[in-house]
Amino acid sequence: MSEQTIPSTEIRKKFDLLYFIVILILLVSNGYFAYKFYTVRKEKIFVEVELKDTGAEKANLEKEYTDMLAQYNSLKTDNSQISSELEQEKTKIKEMLDEIKGLKNANSYQIGQYKKELGTLREIMRNYIVQIDSLNTRNKLLAEENKQVKTDFQKVKTEKETLQVKTDDLSQKVDVAMTLRAISISPTPVNDKAKEVTKAKKVTKIKVCFTLTENSIAKPGNRIIYLRIARPDKEILPNPDGTMFDFEGNQILFSAKREIDYENKDVEMCIYWANTGDLTEGVYTVDLFSEGKLIGTATFALK
Repeated sequence: MSEQTIPSTEIRKKFDLLYFIVILILLVSNGYFAYKFYTVRKEKIFVEVELKDTGAEKANLEKEYTDMLAQYNSLKTDNSQISSELEQEKTKIKEMLDEIKGLKNANSYQIGQYKKELGTLREIMRNYIVQIDSLNTRNKLLAEENKQVKTDFQKVKTEKETLQVKTDDLSQKVDVAMTLRAISISPTPVNDKAKEVTKAKKVTKIKVCFTLTENSIAKPGNRIIYLRIARPDKEILPNPDGTMFDFEGNQILFSAKREIDYENKDVEMCIYWANTGDLTEGVYTVDLFSEGKLIGTATFALK
């Protein structure tokens, strides 16, 4: 009887062990599937949130590019080169705005690239604003300068008309007779090899050669000859320091200068102006001054 009981007990133990293993496997399996369900759901939520965020950023980008285009449209200048460059930038902005609007499912990388390009466009626009403000300021100063010169000239003219005719005539004759005179004025644009050129983009210097004529009644000694070059738009090509000289009681800008020792004889000389990148196409006017007086004028053209 006891011999039959032992095998029965062992069988039950083995069955219990098998049952335990099955239960354990089921528990592990359920845990694994629960983990997978949670992970997939979390990823789905993340993707939905990311799509929602990039969608909002895309809409914000459209607004920023639209605002940027409006800001570019507000920039106004009479400078043809800058106007042309502004049109090119506006075309680029319109193209990028169309690209953004055409994106169906924008990702973070794409959004980042468009933001980076937007920052570049802002920096370019700031540079244009500085250039336009500088041009407007210089043009305003030139206009005020010319207006003041005309006003003072008219004032001097009116005062002179009140003087006695003989005294006025004699004073003018003496003044003219003592003033130096520049003749054979030859403005020549040259490149870095000192060869004459006619295209503005190839010019490195403008050489102005001339002859100071003999004048027996002029005062001998050191004289400073000022060169003043006006662009086609009447803007003066500046010297490196932006310094000025006196002309008819006013301080006006000059392009270059040279000091000589005048001994009442003919003097052949040249003055050079180094190109600062301000040259444009058109006809330029060259004026020479000495002791506050205009002593010669010439013109040249650039293509």
